[in-house]
Amino acid sequence: MRVIQVERFGGPEVLVPADAPDPVAGPGQAVVRVSAADIGFVETQIRAGAFGDYFTVVLPYVPGHGVTGEVIDVGAGVDRGWVGRRVAAYTGEQGGRGGYAERAVVEAAALVPVPDGLDLHDAAALLHDGVTALHLLDVVGVRAGEWVLITAAAGGMGLLLVQLAHAAG
Repeated sequence: MRVIQVERFGGPEVLVPADAPDPVAGPGQAVVRVSAADIGFVETQIRAGAFGDYFTVVLPYVPGHGVTGEVIDVGAGVDRGWVGRRVAAYTGEQGGRGGYAERAVVEAAALVPVPDGLDLHDAAALLHDGVTALHLLDVVGVRAGEWVLITAAAGGMGLLLVQLAHAAG
């Protein structure tokens, strides 16, 4: 299988194609055929060599904290009904656990079905900012008729917050 790995810290030029063995689902895990891999700002900083005190990244590594795609296999203890389903999932610790690959192993508990009407690339774009925006509005308890101030509506999360606040009325 093909992967993109980071062999040294730096900019996008350190992302290089490589071959790796096909992953195997262990107990409680699933293998996803990756359609899209999520990338966030923090991952670009980790790739550049920052945040070593917070994230355990050992070179070389395959980045990619989140993926969307189709479940192609499951390990022991996982419902085989997941096989063939379109999903989004986190691959593990922020910074890289194999999302930039043709196939990725994820914890079955992390699988989220992607509705048929939602493109898998769009679903990947929602993995981080979408979850954060939904949680933020839930914690704040935005209700119809209230005013909401979103100070950075130009970024990914800000754009989602504007849409979610509008949908809430």
